[in-house]
Amino acid sequence: MPLWHIYHPPTTFTTTASKRSLATALTKLYTDIGLPAFYVNVFFHSMQPSDVWIGGEVLERPFVRLVGEQIAVRMPDQDEVYAEWLGKVDEAIKPHIHDMGYDWEYHIDETERRLWKVKGLYAPPFGSEEENMWAKENKAVPWKKE
Repeated sequence: MPLWHIYHPPTTFTTTASKRSLATALTKLYTDIGLPAFYVNVFFHSMQPSDVWIGGEVLERPFVRLVGEQIAVRMPDQDEVYAEWLGKVDEAIKPHIHDMGYDWEYHIDETERRLWKVKGLYAPPFGSEEENMWAKENKAVPWKKE
């Protein structure tokens, strides 16, 4: 499951449409590699400017902090794979954050897949027939774990 937390000031992401647009762009990153859309969780956290301190200062310009957690698939430990993925993330968020003139940063953690369940079920292996069924149904359905 990719989980994204978007921490932002109340002057950004003020409409459902603006939130949907970013959430859709993030979701597409993962559906493009075959993951079910319902795996992707995006949470928007509006924070007052006085609650966000960078370098000991409150910023003048809107600052957006993104925290991603990737659980469904672990990337190979290769610099070029990481660089390619971050390029795709950059491209996905650019029109929603960078192009809006906001200051921003992000990081992505990878969590052990064995510590993740959906509706009490372990997720099927990446790219498996069972995972393809989850993608088709867009929900978790019982399967036999081998």
